[in-house]
Parts: sequence; structure tokens; C-alpha cells
Amino acid sequence: MRVGIVSTNEVQKSLIIELLQPLVGPMKSYDLTHAKNGELEATNVHFLIVDMSDPALLDCQEVMDMVAENEICLMHEKDLFSMTLEQRVAWRNRTIDLIKTARPDLAEDLLQKKDEADNKHVPDIWIIGSSAGGPQALKEMLTNLPALPISIFIAQHISESAYGQVLLRVKQIAQHWSVVSAADGLQVTPGSIYLIPRDRTIEVRHGVIQLKPYAVQDLSFNPCIDAVIRSVYASHSRIGVMILSGMGLDGAAGIRAIKGKAKMIMAQDHESSGAKGMPDSARATGAVNLSATPVELARELTKLYA
Repeated sequence: MRVGIVSTNEVQKSLIIELLQPLVGPMKSYDLTHAKNGELEATNVHFLIVDMSDPALLDCQEVMDMVAENEICLMHEKDLFSMTLEQRVAWRNRTIDLIKTARPDLAEDLLQKKDEADNKHVPDIWIIGSSAGGPQALKEMLTNLPALPISIFIAQHISESAYGQVLLRVKQIAQHWSVVSAADGLQVTPGSIYLIPRDRTIEVRHGVIQLKPYAVQDLSFNPCIDAVIRSVYASHSRIGVMILSGMGLDGAAGIRAIKGKAKMIMAQDHESSGAKGMPDSARATGAVNLSATPVELARELTKLYA
């Protein structure tokens, strides 16, 4: 995408570029010289942000003629320097919405870049999916995992009545980590483990957890590992996945969807898995980068971040 900015106010220009460039790519800067020599009129940008808070532009007939005749112009009338950070982000979001409305073909790419910008201070997230045999595999893996600058989301197939017991068990074995139940509004922080509840998938927006009900309620496995992988990746692309012991196919479709895009995808090896269906089906996708015992997986994860 090509976006330009017209202003003689260097502070205003730099703030607009700082807010928008991570989402739209390198921006072209214009001033009155470009307006008077015809370069502005001949621009090939998709959108041109015109700083209407700049008196010099209002006095320039060439700029005013272009604004009146050209649909690519987006008028901006606010002084960003006087705004709070929250107000600047809100302005950025409104501007991006205007661009998406005018050019729906660019909307998906803009949304992904916006999520990346909003989550740039969020640590890498590792999703651990497990089912039958999973509690033992989790114990072996987590007891050998020191505190790391990442966040871990655990999706363990579980009954409603057993959720509290599993949460307590994870707290006992992962003593170097902060272990909590994933809940709406929680900040995603490094060195933390979040146990995902049943009937919910999870997104990360502005570094904050958002839990949402499943679109389809009749699920064979709960929480659904496939849904967790897809929804977390859609909102925060810096993820890794580890599939541990479990029956069935849950997790395979999720990692297939992010094959080649995740930080790394690991699976428990066939021999050490109490239930082999999930890790074997994960390997069958061709997306798994490493198969090993839970202890060896913990060591590999430590190497990546220690």
C-alpha cells in the first residue's frame, strides 16, 4: 500500500508517520514545493493524508484544488502533538477504518498489521494442547521448564468439574511460573501460564486476553485446541505450538493452518505418548518441526529463549 502525507509541520508529519507507517508501509512525505511543481498532483499513492490543521496548506490553491477534485485525499484536522497516546491511537484506528472502507481489498492486510502493531510488546505465546495422558506429559515437561520470557496457553481437554483440580496441579508443578485461569481482561505477561477454560476460545488484543464462546457448541473435545491455535494466531502471530499426548485429531487442523508461519511446532514423540492419536496426527500434517519426549521438548524450548 502507498500512503502519502502533505504538511509543512514537521512534528505533525513525524507523528502521523510514526502511527501509520507500521501498518501501511513506508510513507511518502510532501510539502508546498511538491504542490507547486506538480509532483503532488501526479502522485501514485493509494491515499493522501492532507493536514488541514496546517494554515500554510489552507493558503495553497494547488492543495485546495487537489482536495476538491481527488477522492484519494483524506483530510486530517487535528493537532496530534496535543493529544494523549490513547487519543492518537484512536485517531490511527479511525484513519485505518476509512482506508479499509474505501479499499476493502486492502482490509485483511491492514487488520493483520494493526494487530501486530498493537501486540508488539506482547511476548511470544506458546500453545500447549493435550488430552488423555496430557496431565502426566505436562508434569514431565513443566517440571523441567525454567521461567522464560514467553507466555504459555494450556488447552487441556477437561471436564467442567476437573478444571480447578488441573489448575491447582499446574500451579504445583510449574513453580517458576505465574499460573492463572485465563480470563477476560487479563494482561498477557512473560513468565505466565494461562489455563484455558471449557467452551471458550481465546484472542489477544492490545496485549489483553479476550475469551469468546465457540461458534459451534457441539464439540467432541473441549477446549478445542484447533480453535485456540487459529484464534490466537489470528490476533497475535508470534506463536509456537506443542502437541502432547491425547486421543483423536484435535490440534492437527490448527497447526496445518499455520504451517511455516509459527515460531516452531513441536509434538510429543510416539513412544512416550500415553495416547498417540493427537501427536501422530500432528506429525502427519508435515508441520511439526520437532518430536521428542516432554523433558526433551522442555529443554528445546529453553534453548530457544534462555
